[in-house]
Amino acid sequence: MASALSRRRFGLLLGAAAIAPAIPLPANPVSPAPKRFGPCPITTPLDSFTLKLMEHTPEIATYGGVAGSGGGGPFARRMDDYSPEGEEAWRTALGEAGIAIEQIDCGGDALGQLRLKIAATVIENGTRSAAIGYGRPNPFWFSGHEPYVVNQLSGPVVNTPNVMIAQQPLSSPVEVDAWIGKLDGFAKGFDGVIAKMKADRALGCIPPRALLDKTLPVIENFLAGQPDRHPMIVALRDRMATAGLDSRIRAAAEQRAMTALEKRARPAFARLRAAVREMLPEARAEAGVWAQADGEALYAANVRSVGDSPLTPEQIHQIGLEQVRIVTARLNARLRLLGFSRGTLRERLDALAADPGQRFPDSAEGREAVLAYLRKLVGDMEARQTQFLPAAMIPNQRMDIRAVPVATQDSAPGGYYDGPSLDGSRPGIYWINLRDMASVHRYTLPTLSYHEGVPGHHTQGATLLSLPQSPLLLRIASFNAYQEGWALYAERFAAELGVYRHDPAGDVGRLADELFRCIRLVVDTGMHQLRWTREQAIDYMAAHSGSPMSEIVAEIERYMAWPAQALGYKLGQLRLLAMRDRLKARMGKQFDLRQFHARVLGNGAMPMDLLEQLVLPPRAKR
Repeated sequence: MASALSRRRFGLLLGAAAIAPAIPLPANPVSPAPKRFGPCPITTPLDSFTLKLMEHTPEIATYGGVAGSGGGGPFARRMDDYSPEGEEAWRTALGEAGIAIEQIDCGGDALGQLRLKIAATVIENGTRSAAIGYGRPNPFWFSGHEPYVVNQLSGPVVNTPNVMIAQQPLSSPVEVDAWIGKLDGFAKGFDGVIAKMKADRALGCIPPRALLDKTLPVIENFLAGQPDRHPMIVALRDRMATAGLDSRIRAAAEQRAMTALEKRARPAFARLRAAVREMLPEARAEAGVWAQADGEALYAANVRSVGDSPLTPEQIHQIGLEQVRIVTARLNARLRLLGFSRGTLRERLDALAADPGQRFPDSAEGREAVLAYLRKLVGDMEARQTQFLPAAMIPNQRMDIRAVPVATQDSAPGGYYDGPSLDGSRPGIYWINLRDMASVHRYTLPTLSYHEGVPGHHTQGATLLSLPQSPLLLRIASFNAYQEGWALYAERFAAELGVYRHDPAGDVGRLADELFRCIRLVVDTGMHQLRWTREQAIDYMAAHSGSPMSEIVAEIERYMAWPAQALGYKLGQLRLLAMRDRLKARMGKQFDLRQFHARVLGNGAMPMDLLEQLVLPPRAKR
């Protein structure tokens, strides 16, 4: 399940925190620029233009708990403006932010210089592909520059309802009023989305047919059913009740929300459905973004931003092929030790999954048993944190483990993580989808838990909350390869700690997931650079992974919608492992694994090149 579609909805929007004092700073500091905002610290000027950026992406602000998103504030009252005019304003604001950063002088302040370098990269990631007018670049969203504003995974069709269902505050009457006002605003907001689709079409961007075919059911689901059973209305009802709001207020709000749904939101989605249907006859057969206008340039920009790699797509493809060979050999060896030596990889994994010891009953008791097992896995790993983190860095931010709500489980992935809010008031949540208990196998759960929870994403995000606060821009930025690379590193590291010594089947699950990430390097570059068809990519993944065909198809179409995003996982992990090996070779017996992890986590999310300078500072010249 760890390889299922990730809905870490807006990534780990915790970004970079302050630098740990014991960690060395990079060489070659930022050159001084003319002062505009005065001396460091730089939090005030950076926060000033970051809040201006949030005006153009209020849903990012709302998810992260940025000031103005709670208490019915302005960020909670409207969706992002996807119209061509809104897109132009967003890109202009990013460019102005880049200029503003250049004007800040942090000469002589090592911490300020580090923060400026990270901040400059955030904006660079958002402006690197600015010449490509279609789609939407966003340095706060882990998939970088998405070429297709309307797709089956993200954008306004998915993200806008999701953030309202699960993230937007609903604990007071004024917050409820803001929520309903936003729903009422779908009429104007989705007309802007349709205008953006048409503008992108005029620029030569026509999505693949496969993606439009998969997007239509998402739209249809929003239009289907009685209004009182709509997932958004159910979420509003349940969350108001949980907040303890007066029953009369709840009843009136629910009626207002259903009116907004029927009179504004659903008609807007119906217009969007018509626009997508109209585009179907000319939709592209090609899977890769190379087929779009300036598509190769967009892919190159995303490889650098969300893949965070200076390597060419061709080089990454070759790395993927080699990693597939290495991990496949390890997985086959582990399966043979368990007695599974015949048949395809899928057949052998199916045989393992059929073992009654790998299943949970399809009942309320069985679902509670899954949650109890996950809590034990995470609790056992939390008890070992002193083995891999300095005592001062062990986070105290709690993580809840919850079943995905029934109202949203049909469209949710198998497991995912939502990070804590910036102020720590909302805990980290590790969600497990228990809709289909036949697909929940014990051997797949440890690596999922180490990836999403401890020592993976939760450790990564919660550690930051315990550090001195850094500028808002750094706390909400997304560095995909750093964040997902750490989560994959955590999977491998858990194995190195010996957690599978008495659970060889769990190690099969880990290796199967790792193989899946290696395959991503091959098929992503195959489609977007080497001009593979969708069917070629599906065939390769089917031949080399143990995943069911339904998951394979969904994954390939994910990579079609998010060019290069899937590269960050394995590339980030390989980079971290290489840093660790080099530091260990340099320090010899003085190497301390906990201090290595402190160097990686103690400064928050950042580009991998800068992280390497921190982990492996240049040796002083003699």
